[in-house]
Amino acid sequence: MNLPLFAGLAFSLLGIYLLIYALRNHKKALASRDWPKVSGKLVSVNLWGKRNIDGQMIDADKLSVKYEYSVHDKVYAGTVVAFYTLMYPETTEFAEDHTTDSPVDVYYNPAEPSESVLIPGHRKGSKLYSDLILAILAVLIGVVVTIMNLQGNL
Repeated sequence: MNLPLFAGLAFSLLGIYLLIYALRNHKKALASRDWPKVSGKLVSVNLWGKRNIDGQMIDADKLSVKYEYSVHDKVYAGTVVAFYTLMYPETTEFAEDHTTDSPVDVYYNPAEPSESVLIPGHRKGSKLYSDLILAILAVLIGVVVTIMNLQGNL
């Protein structure tokens, strides 16, 4: 197997994985708009991934959180901020607004209370379908590279 064919197939498989992930999150985001809300507490809020901000490399690109909440007297832990990818400056804005040990609204799946999110629904604004679009592009690029290679055009 030659390298372009392998790369095309690998990119197609990656794109399919990303598409499945994006569609699953899209479905969860839709459902989460109707989930009940309880009060929870942030256990940790961490920014990571260096980003050049005003000439300094600062951890700001990625956000990870842990939170606890209680449903029907049972305590659950969660790590999902939103069912879409938070990007800078969303990451730093969240970290500035939500510090460790602060109260937070937690939206949970009533059918499966261990499934929760802090920001229900879809991304607001112009990047509503960005995760889906990127996944579809990855699939298309991988398929085109693979087909072109199989036809001997690369």
